Formats: sequence, C-alpha cells, structure tokens
Amino acid sequence: MKRKLSLLCVLLASCLAAGAGRADFEIVRDGKPLADIVITPAPPRAVKLAAMELQEYICKISGAKLPVATAPGKDFPVHIYVGQSAFTDKLDIRGDGLKYGAFRIVSGPNYLVLLGRDRDFIPPLYGSRKPEDLQLWDERTGEKWVNPMRGWEGSYSPAAGICDFDERGSLNAVYELLRSLGVRWYMTGDLGEILPAKMANIIIPDLNREVHPDFPYRDLGSYSPGFHFGSRDAILYHLRIGLDPSPANMGRDWPHGLNNVHGREETKKAHPEYYALYDGKRSIGDKGAGHPCLSSKGLFDSTVNFARMVFDIYPDKPTIGVMPQDAYICLCQCELCKGKDTPERGWNGVMSDYVWDFVNRVAIEVYKTHPDRKVVNSAYGSYYLPPLKIDKFSPNVAIFVDEERIGFTDPEKRKKVLEFRKSWQDKLAPGNLYSSFYYLFSRPGCDTEGIPIYLPHGIAENLRSLKGVSQGEFDELSQGPDDMHAPGFNHLNVYFTARFLWDAGQDVDKMLEEYYRLYYGPAAGEMKNFIEYSEKNWPLMKSKVEPIDKAFELLDKARRAAGETVYGRRIDLIVDYVQPMKKLREKLSQGRKGVPQAVAVERKRIDLKLDGRLDKPFWKDAPVYELKELVTGKPPEAKTTFQVAWCDDRSIVFGIRCEEPDMKGLKIATTNNEDANIFNGDLLELQIETPAHAYYQVVVNPAKALIDLDRKEGIDSLWSSEAKIGSHIGDTFWSLEICLPTSDWIEGGLDPLKKINGKRPGADAPWYFEVCRSRFKGGKEEASAFSPTGVMNFHVPLKFGELIVK
Repeated sequence: MKRKLSLLCVLLASCLAAGAGRADFEIVRDGKPLADIVITPAPPRAVKLAAMELQEYICKISGAKLPVATAPGKDFPVHIYVGQSAFTDKLDIRGDGLKYGAFRIVSGPNYLVLLGRDRDFIPPLYGSRKPEDLQLWDERTGEKWVNPMRGWEGSYSPAAGICDFDERGSLNAVYELLRSLGVRWYMTGDLGEILPAKMANIIIPDLNREVHPDFPYRDLGSYSPGFHFGSRDAILYHLRIGLDPSPANMGRDWPHGLNNVHGREETKKAHPEYYALYDGKRSIGDKGAGHPCLSSKGLFDSTVNFARMVFDIYPDKPTIGVMPQDAYICLCQCELCKGKDTPERGWNGVMSDYVWDFVNRVAIEVYKTHPDRKVVNSAYGSYYLPPLKIDKFSPNVAIFVDEERIGFTDPEKRKKVLEFRKSWQDKLAPGNLYSSFYYLFSRPGCDTEGIPIYLPHGIAENLRSLKGVSQGEFDELSQGPDDMHAPGFNHLNVYFTARFLWDAGQDVDKMLEEYYRLYYGPAAGEMKNFIEYSEKNWPLMKSKVEPIDKAFELLDKARRAAGETVYGRRIDLIVDYVQPMKKLREKLSQGRKGVPQAVAVERKRIDLKLDGRLDKPFWKDAPVYELKELVTGKPPEAKTTFQVAWCDDRSIVFGIRCEEPDMKGLKIATTNNEDANIFNGDLLELQIETPAHAYYQVVVNPAKALIDLDRKEGIDSLWSSEAKIGSHIGDTFWSLEICLPTSDWIEGGLDPLKKINGKRPGADAPWYFEVCRSRFKGGKEEASAFSPTGVMNFHVPLKFGELIVK
C-alpha cells in the first residue's frame, strides 16, 4: 500500500490540472494486466513504436504485459489509447494545436489517453541518392544543383523503424508517463537505463496535462553516424530524451548550404566566375565544393533561383540554407570584391559585411515570391559578428548563433554573451534566431580529449536565458561507430541539454541530485564531488598537473565506493575516458625538458636599420639557429635560420633568413595586413609565450603583410603587436627583420590589446617561443620549425623552445 501511495503522489505532483469527479484506477494489479493498449489500425510509425515502448516498460516495471490492440478489449476494465484514433475522437480528445512534439495526457473513468501529433515523414520527390532521381531533379530544375533534400534515407532507422523527421507527439507522451513512473534514460543501452523497484500494482491518478517544449527545434545533428546506421539503442536514446528536428524540418541543409548551388563538378567547369579568386586562381576545389565569390552576379542569380525552385518543389520545406563553405576566411581578390571586407573588426568580423550582404540580398529577392519561407545562415568564423552596414535584415532572414555555455555561469562572460546575442536580435525579425553548440570535447586527437568537461550549470543557465528568444538549437557531438562517442562521459551534457530544451525552468541541482543517486548509487556523493570539481576546474587540467591529480583522486574514490556493481561499470566508462589525461600529465610533469634553447644578444635599438638585411653589424656574433622539418625533425628541403636580439628599448628583434632555390616560384598570397589570404602562401610565424601571457602569434610574409593574434583565449585579432618589419628579397633567399615592442606593469599603462606583455627573458623567467616557416612548392606545403612538434601543427605550446637573454 505504501508503494501505491508513493507512486500516486509522484503522478499527482506532475499533474497540471485534475479532472473533477474522476477516480484513480489501476492498470496493473498483483503483476497482472488490467488494461490494454489501443492504437489505430494503420498507425504512424511513431505510434506503433510508442505502443511497443509502453508495453515493454510496463512489463519491466511490473511483470505485466499489456496487450496491444486496435480496439478496446472486453476483458480489460481500462484502456490506454496511444495516438489519435476513432476512440479518442469519440472522447473528444484531439491533438489540435500540439505542435513541435507537444502532447496531452488525459485520464477518465476507465481510460488513459497519451496523444500528440503523429505524422510519418513522406520521402521527398527526387530525394534518394539513386542516379535516376538525380536525373529527374536535373530535368525538373534545368540546372546542375545539389538537391538539398537528397539523401533522406539517412534519416530513417531500420533498427528502430522510425524516421528522424517523423512527428512523434504520442511517443513523447508515453515517455513522459514512464518518467513519472520512475524510468530514466541517462545513457544509451541497458547500462544507461534506470528502472524503479518492481511494482506489483500500478495506479493512474486523475490526469489532464498538456505539455509543450520550451524550444521547438531540438536537433543533435551529428548524433552517432545518423539514424540510418545508428544502433537501435542509440536511436531510442535519442527519442527517449526528447530530441527532435522534425518540428522545424530544417532538412539540415543550412550548414554550408550554398554548396548546393555551386558544389557540383558541372557547375565548376561551366561557371568558374562563381568561385573566389585567390593568388590568381579560382578556388574551385578548396574543401571540396570550393569557396564562392559573393560578388558574382551569376552566383547570386543562381542562388535566388535555386531557393525559389526548392520551395516550389517542396512546399512543406520552410527554410533554405545559404551558408558558405567551411574555412571561409579570405576575401575574394577579384576587382568586384575589393574593399568589401572589414579587417579592422578582427578575426570574427572581417567578412561579416561581405557575407551577410549576400545573404540579405538573396533573402530580399526570395521574400518577393515566398514571403513565408526563410533564408538561413550561421554566424560563424570570419562572419560571426553582426554586419555593420545592415540595420535590419529582410524579415525572412534566420540565423544560427553559436551559444557559449563554457563559462556562462561567470557574470562577466554571461554579460558579454547576452550583449552579443542582443546585437543579432536587434537586426532580426522575431522568431528568426536559432542556436548551436559543439559538444566536440571528446574527439580523438583534440587537446581536450580525456578531459572531463561537464557543463550542467552552464547548460541550464544558458537555455534559461534563451527561452523565448531562440527557436531551438542544433548541437554537434563527437561521433562513435554506432553511438555517441564516449557515452560514459558525453551522456551527461547531452541528457541535460535535451531535458532543458523541454523545460528550461527546471532546478538543475535537483536534477543533478537525482542523477547522482539513481545513476551512481553508493558512489553518489563521490561522483558528485568528481563532477562538480571537474565542472569548475577542467580548464586547468589542460595545463597543470595538480588539478589532474585531484580529478583522478576523486574518481578513484568513487570507483572504490561503487564496488563491483552496475554503478562501478558506469564509472569504469569514465575511468576509460580520462586515460588520455595520464599522458597529458606526463607531458606536463616533464614540462619543456629537452626543448631547444636560443639566446638573444643585447643590442641598442638605434643600431637597427630594419631593412631585412642580416649582414649588418647589428647581427654580428649573434648565435644562428636552424629550423627543422616540423614532423620528423630532419633538415628541410629549403634551409631557414634565425637570430634574436633584445634591445635597450625593451623590444625583441628576430632576424630570419629563408633559403629559396626557386625564387620565381615564391608564393606571396597577399600584400595587405590582416588578410587571411596570407595563409595560402609562403610565410613565417612566431609564437611567443611570456611568463605573463600565453601566447601570441605573429605571421609575416615576404611582402611584409602581417597578421598578429592573441591566442590566450581562442583567436583575438584585435590585439596588435605593433611590429615593425624590414624585408629583403635576394636572388636565392628572402629575409625579414621583425621588431616587437614589449610592455609590462613596470612600464605602466599596460594595454592588453597592444604589444607583447612580458619583461626581459632571463634564466629565472625565460620566454618560450617557436619560429616556423610555411613554404609552398608544387601545390604542397613544406613546414619547418625551431622546435619540431611531431605533428603537422605549429601550435603545440609544450614544444615551444626556450628563449633567454645573456
């Protein structure tokens, strides 16, 4: 009897309104079924799955298997109606207004209705990957475009018998009922499932609930390898926690959707003018689809016509994506594009006016013929900042903005995020803002692999701030073979995101306490300590030994407390996940042992002529150091040497000589400062870490074009090194002198956006640095560095060499 009362209280507490005069009833008594599950004779896929899930979990909980039928059975006093049918119509319980996966749970004298809007996704015309569909698509459009609805088969799961774009309100209602009975799905598979203690009796109280998600669009877009190849456990987990891209039915063509206009080989051959001009060549093959010239009238007209044709062929498709190809950081160098970038806005705004002008112009034209459809782009990379030259977008422009959950609980960072978001809101029509986030921490080989980056409080606060502002979000997750990658770790962030997308007002700490208790059992307290510590201190684990040791200590305590139980097996998954931190710890504990050392000579600044020639008295007797092949450490094909001097005005000067047997083939990609095209040609890079700041990046090419970046937190191109550069082009070499001023608190007036922050490097406080060269020959890049990193990447701070002044 106590069990009955406890369950009744749970259900009543979750009920928004109770129907007057109705009595509670049992659906299971003494482990025997007292109810059947009734569905329509030809149910949508989601309803069929909902009935199966309800039947399975009621059996798991009580041992009673409720039969599934298409009409109420005479042998059962109670009927559970799943989905709309003739019987729910007679009860006048319908799914009117239940959009975006919303549902109703209604009980009566002898019935329980679990109902939402259910609709099978209908395969689009010409939407398969079969050659005949491509031919029909080409014939219908008269163009060589990629069909944005192509490949819909990837959204269907043979394992689960459902499509990701199926509407499934009744399935959501079933899962809500099961949650009220104590079922939880924290992770994929049986190991992630929580079941309540066995119930011989299950009582249903008076219920009349209507539940709507706080966010219509809830898409874990890169979840496992997709619905088609994902395991049944992976797909069911996706459904059980309430993720669903079907309400907005974006078609997932918004990421880099402009590729659909210019990505086919036929278009590349027929219209080279559609592609950006870099170093005299059209970017036809870069990143596969090529990089577009957004000043091309032909490309613009084709994009408008493409959008209109897609909307005509697919009248239910609400959006079209026009986001450019990835790595779109360089302005096209044709005459039409000159001056359309804004380098003064920094790395995240250099292309904003250029890209968003194109998006807005396309949207204006599409609005004339299809005012109810949206043109979508993402605030991303070089066009992350809002444009300055557009006060208000066309009312059909929608954007995805990358949300910041890491550090969102910090008041200062939160304030900046909200101000940035507001700067986009002010330019958009209401309802046109979407969000995105990247749960890519666990990717093999990335610098955060193995670090336990837990964000439950950041997720909760961020989504609360987005309620009523964002229409929902697209989240990208590291992929595993048939499931999310490292589910033992990743599931917590995914689960909390999914549940807060439904109800952003939940108490995150209450949810966490339940999670620790149910999922980790006897190790609940210890796992709470581990996760809370990791949430606060994971950034330090990237660079310090002590927090790594503390995390392992807390995890070890939790593992011992769990014992050889299911709880221990769950913790074992985390133990396995954090193993890469042991290798990181080893590297950190060794520090920079074994890295090469360079000595800077002391000089008077007045003696530096800064003409790029290294044969002057200024460089006499200064030690000469040689670069090695970046990965192998062997001598490179073209030799590079450098010298360093510390001047009496507290500036540091690098003199670098680059041998080049093919000077006619020297590739100078740009002559302009702050132009990302610089990375497409021959260049030198300096990475400099001082005891006060880690770290700076200074990039210079033979033409003295410069990009300088602060890499302390991401990429900050608003920082200026205030470098002075001298360049010399010889017959068989080119050389540079790079003079970098420094400042510190002793000088006073320290400006974080100017100069290198650091005092004279000495034996007691050395600097760490890297000198690197990129050389392009025959379409290939040769990379060399003072301190080889062992990987094709200049930016490996633990490999930086040591710099002192003697």
